[in-house]
Amino acid sequence: MQSNSDKLIDMADVKLTLVRDSYINGTTLGKLYGTKGEYLCETLEDIVRGWGIKHGGTTAIPVGEYKLNVTMSAKFKRKMIIVFTEANGYEVKKNGIGFKGIRIHGGNTNKDTWGCIIVAKNRTGPESIQGSQEAMVTAYVQDLLSKGHKVTLEVKNKVQAQ
Repeated sequence: MQSNSDKLIDMADVKLTLVRDSYINGTTLGKLYGTKGEYLCETLEDIVRGWGIKHGGTTAIPVGEYKLNVTMSAKFKRKMIIVFTEANGYEVKKNGIGFKGIRIHGGNTNKDTWGCIIVAKNRTGPESIQGSQEAMVTAYVQDLLSKGHKVTLEVKNKVQAQ
């Protein structure tokens, strides 16, 4: 039998963490970690820009914390993770700029991102990844949501050594 304190733990917010660690030629690479700090996969995003600067389709979302949900994508015609901050469930507003429809999906280079976060098994070079982990990461988040968790993503920039 489950106690009331166990139920409170089950309903707690849980956080995934994306740590960006490489920035080159308009590409940002990083690693995605699960709720217990376990490594999940590699990530690729567009260039990280300064506060309030956005170039449509070629700018990574700012550092910060975001809500995650799994919804049907009208564009991709499948259930995918959506990243958001606003009550409408699809919009990000942070650091003086806004994004709409930021998803977590498969791909290989920054040409596949359009502001989204690409997830894959391997880094294949300083500007590419391969082996989509979209299905795995989506299932991971969907499982957490189905257990009643509120799921967030914390995005961090690791400072590069000079």
